[in-house]
Amino acid sequence: MTASARPRLIFGKLFLLGVLAVGMILGSVFWFTSRIDQLERQGAENIVQLLVTEKVAHIQASTADYAHWTLAYELVAANDEAGLRANIGLTETDHDLFDHIIILDAESRVLHVYGSSGAIDPAGQFDPLSVQPFLSKLRDTNPADYVTVSGIGQINGLYAAIGATRITPDYFARIDGARLPIMVTLRLFTDDVLQTLADMTHGAGFAIVPLDGEPREPAVDLSGPDGAPVARLVWSQDRLGTALREDVMPLIVLACLGIFGFCLSAARYFHQQSKALERAMVVASTDKLTGLLNRSGLDEVLRKADARSYLDAGYLSVLYLDLNDFKKLNDEHGHEDGDHALKTTAKRLRESVRPRDHVVRLGGDEFICVVFDQSPGAAARSVSDRILIACNQPIVFAGHETILTPSLGVAVAEPGMSWDALLGRADQAMYQAKRNKQTTAVFFSSADTAKPRDESRDKTNAA
Repeated sequence: MTASARPRLIFGKLFLLGVLAVGMILGSVFWFTSRIDQLERQGAENIVQLLVTEKVAHIQASTADYAHWTLAYELVAANDEAGLRANIGLTETDHDLFDHIIILDAESRVLHVYGSSGAIDPAGQFDPLSVQPFLSKLRDTNPADYVTVSGIGQINGLYAAIGATRITPDYFARIDGARLPIMVTLRLFTDDVLQTLADMTHGAGFAIVPLDGEPREPAVDLSGPDGAPVARLVWSQDRLGTALREDVMPLIVLACLGIFGFCLSAARYFHQQSKALERAMVVASTDKLTGLLNRSGLDEVLRKADARSYLDAGYLSVLYLDLNDFKKLNDEHGHEDGDHALKTTAKRLRESVRPRDHVVRLGGDEFICVVFDQSPGAAARSVSDRILIACNQPIVFAGHETILTPSLGVAVAEPGMSWDALLGRADQAMYQAKRNKQTTAVFFSSADTAKPRDESRDKTNAA
C-alpha cells in the first residue's frame, strides 16, 4: 500500500465505522420498539382469546348446571310459568349468568323466553333457526351423555356465546330421552363487554366483523359449535413501542449525529496526522536541494519486497555518477552556481531513467541510478548512454556556461548478491572511469585491476 493511500484508508474506515455505529443504533431502536409493538399485540390477542374461550366455557358450564336439574324438567313438563320464571328466568338473567334463556320443546318450538337485554323478547322475536347449528349438533349426541354444545353464534344480528343442552332430570332412565326439552342460553357481546376487553388490552375500536370482511390485525377468530370460525373479533391496538420511538427519536438522532460527528472528526484528525507523517517521511527521504531520493529514501526503496526480489534474482544494475571539475566550479563561481549545476544534473538524470527506476543523490556531486530490468546489463547500457548524452550538454549560468563531464561506473547484479557489494562494484567502476578520464560508462568486471577508491578525495556538498 502506498503512503498516499494510507490516509484515505484510515478516513474510509472511520467513516464506515461511524455509518455502522449509527446504523446499529437506529436499527436497534427500530427493532426494540417494533418488538414492543409485537409483544403488545400478541399479549392483547392472548387476552382476548382467553376471555372469549372463558366466556364460552362459562356459559357451557352454567347451562349444564341449570338444565341438568330435576326441578327444571318438572317445571317445563308442568308448563309452570311462574315456577320457571322464579327459579330460572328472572333469577339467572338478573345475576349476569345469561342475557337470555330460551326453552324449546323436542321439536325446537319456543316454549319460554327469559332475558334482561330485550334483544329477543318477547318470544315471537326468537327464531330457532338462528341456533340451528347448535341444535343439530346436540341431536347428534346421546342424551345419556349429558352433552352441552357451546360456541359463538349470531342472534338477531348480535353475536353471543351460546350454550344448548337437553333439560334432563335425575330419573332420566325412566323417560324417553328423545322427548326431552332443550335449554338454549345466550351471553351477548354487548358494547359493555367489548369495552371491558378494550380496558384489559389497551386497545380500542373492538368490533365483530364477518369472515369475508376486510382483513385486519390484530384479530381473533370466533368459532361456532363445530369449531369452525363464524366471525372475527377485531380492534385497534395501542402501539406503545411506536409511541416510545417517537418520543425518544429526537434524542437518538442527536446521539447518532454526535457519534457520526466524532467519527468524522477522528477520521479528519488521523488523516491530517497521516498526511503530516507522510510529508515528514518525504522530507526525511528526499534531498532538499535536488528533490531526489537521499540515502534514507534509498534504504526505504531497498526494503520493499519487489526491490529485494529483483536484487535476489540479479535483475538490477547500479549506475554511479560523479561530476568532474565540480569543486573547481564551486571555488571559482561560488556555491550558488554549484547548487544550480547539481539541480540541472538531477533534472537530466530523472529524464534519462525510466519510470520504474530511481535516481539518488548520495551527497556532494555523487549520484546513483538504480535500474530494475530482467535484462539488467542491456537496460543499464541504454540508460547510461542517455545520461552521458544529457550530462555532456552545457549548463547555463548567469553570465557563463560550462560542461561538467561525468564519470560513470556501472555494476550489474548477480543472483544472490548483496546491495553493499553491488554498490561497491559500481563505485569502483566509477573510480576507474574518473582515474582514466573516460567519457564513456565503465562496467565493473571482476577481472579488472582497478585500484580501490581514494577515500581521501575531497567532495564538496554544495547543498
